[in-house]
Amino acid sequence: MTDPHRSRLRVVVLFETAGFQRSLPLTGAAARTLHLNRCLADAGAEVTLLLCDLNPRSAPTRRWPFPVRYLPYEAVYEDTTGLMAQVRELAPDVLVMSNTQLTVRYGRALADAGSAALVYEMHDDEAAVARTIGGGEWAARQAAVLQATAVAAADAVVAFTRRDADLATALRGRAVHIVPCGVEPGPSPDRTRERPGAAAFVGNLYYEPNARAAAFLRASLAPVLAPAGGSVEVYGRYPAALRELGRGSVLQLHGPVPDLRAALSTAQVAVAPLDSGGGMKLKVLQYLAAGLPIVGTPEAFAGLPDPHAFALVSTHPDMADVPALVIALHEDHTLRRRLGDAGRRLAETAFSWSAAATLALHAYRLAAGRTGPFGSAPAPLPEVLAMAARPPYWLREWRTRQEPRTRMNESTTPAADRGQHPVLARLAGEIDCARQAAESALDTVFDQAAIVGYGGRSMVFLSRTAILKIYTHRPAERAEREITGLNLAAQAAGLRVPEVLGHDTVDGALAWVSATRLDGAAPTDPHDEQSTALLGTAAARLHTLPASALTGLAPFRRNIRPLPDDHHPVRTRLSAVLTQAEPVQTAACVPGFVHGDYSARNLLLVPGQAPGIIDFEGCGTGCVYDDLTNLYVQNCLIDGRDPHLALAAYQTESTRLGRPIEVDTRHLLFHTARYFRWVLQWAIEIDTELADQVTGLAPRVLDALETEGAPPL
Repeated sequence: MTDPHRSRLRVVVLFETAGFQRSLPLTGAAARTLHLNRCLADAGAEVTLLLCDLNPRSAPTRRWPFPVRYLPYEAVYEDTTGLMAQVRELAPDVLVMSNTQLTVRYGRALADAGSAALVYEMHDDEAAVARTIGGGEWAARQAAVLQATAVAAADAVVAFTRRDADLATALRGRAVHIVPCGVEPGPSPDRTRERPGAAAFVGNLYYEPNARAAAFLRASLAPVLAPAGGSVEVYGRYPAALRELGRGSVLQLHGPVPDLRAALSTAQVAVAPLDSGGGMKLKVLQYLAAGLPIVGTPEAFAGLPDPHAFALVSTHPDMADVPALVIALHEDHTLRRRLGDAGRRLAETAFSWSAAATLALHAYRLAAGRTGPFGSAPAPLPEVLAMAARPPYWLREWRTRQEPRTRMNESTTPAADRGQHPVLARLAGEIDCARQAAESALDTVFDQAAIVGYGGRSMVFLSRTAILKIYTHRPAERAEREITGLNLAAQAAGLRVPEVLGHDTVDGALAWVSATRLDGAAPTDPHDEQSTALLGTAAARLHTLPASALTGLAPFRRNIRPLPDDHHPVRTRLSAVLTQAEPVQTAACVPGFVHGDYSARNLLLVPGQAPGIIDFEGCGTGCVYDDLTNLYVQNCLIDGRDPHLALAAYQTESTRLGRPIEVDTRHLLFHTARYFRWVLQWAIEIDTELADQVTGLAPRVLDALETEGAPPL
């Protein structure tokens, strides 16, 4: 029962999903959890989200509008002792759960642990959904039993639609409330950007009803729109298995886009050919907010009043009339505006998230304020608990598409080997989403084959005039460094640097940066004195960037970790020598711009032109000797270039540019030893060739570093 001395209702929401990327929702259920509870907190409730985020591409973040506590998988699906303790600590008035199986397994016990009312948020008719995703009658019966048990366990049920509320009442729910989904209407739609013949569909294609809808659009609508230059634009995540839907067709898979409102403004019509799914459809609310007329099935408009006021509704069981309805809207400007304006008014007046939160708060207060003991429902039968122990459909589906994390030894992988590279296999869908989002933003088509960067940390796609780099390892950080580095290097005299054309580092998708494509080729002949000298010259030009220009650039660091238990002899000696030399040598560092991966492979030469430099994703502020170390190790010690020639050119150019840097051999060897120590942290496992080279070179470098006087290079 609610404490009369509390001024605010305490609400705890337990939600487990793979539908978040940090705080960005990627699915309808995740979007509802974020927006409803954000507005609930704005309305005066104390909301805490207990989140089990199972998306391996996500990570904890502080970008939440209310308190969030992250839970590991085990705390939710295996040992709930810690979960019980957290609920007791939070002492909520209301505990909200939407996972039917977990509500059956321990929802009642969890609510009782915190002396809270249990609210079951019922997203849809799960028996009906089970039938539509191929589960058959056996799966549907199990889903019905579990949902009836969850309804019986709860002190109140929240449904999205009248249809689902009637089902909850038929299942003898004690207090059933309707809290529909909402949308943020935002500014009035910009209809000046719409393209004739463009139809839009929004959906997470990992969800089978959405995947079927996209396949229907590919087979039935795209061929009808093609002759007149129309198109079907699909926005949302999709698995690699569905990439073929967007090939050789006017149907375009854009993946998740950072600004859905702007994307929808280019369409004339929105489509929702859904044959099943249950619950309310957030995509339809997004269409309404965008002011788009809609063509859809009756199922698509569940929970909305009089869809004929804002949509053309398919009357055929097989949706055969959908293409004709879309064509009719494309051809009738007046009808499009009438339906679109009516839908926009509905979004503005009846289906905002703040209105939904007001209804939710009322339902929660009634549940928390009821008299008498909570938990009067009988305990579930053992056979029902056994059913509930199975992971939900979405979690089983999520697990089946996870690929093992495998490491690669190659520095690059040819385009033809795309299907063999483990990073491409594991992240194929997300990489394609990012590539297609970039193509949409830049109005450019890139090759579908990728050039894979070292270790699979980035993927490069080419067009005739531009490159696209997609980052798979620390994506936002690497993209931001790339952008900053390119802009800074463009200020250096006597260098050619790609110009940034566009970028996207939004949460929820792999970050990407596109830039102009430079002419030239990397020098490959180690005996070419001109290119060796240019390596030194170009480095000096980078290193003369003024300190005042570097204030927005993050530091460059090589993280030297403690030695592992194996005590590799070369690692051990490297650590000992570095420890002894570090106090003196750290004081001798020369601060400046550090490229981070400076070598011949990132230098592009054209006769008669300034040298071009690319790949700034690892740049930062630090000691310029870190770049000289890369040059010395990779291009001199390993490739066989003359270090004296490269370093003499470096000194000459730095003097000419007014920042003379005379190379200190001992300091260069110190940074070389640090580089070797860093490489041997990881290369022994993932790049044995490099590890063997470093292991062979290290004793010579250490001997020179320990020699009194000026050691030889």
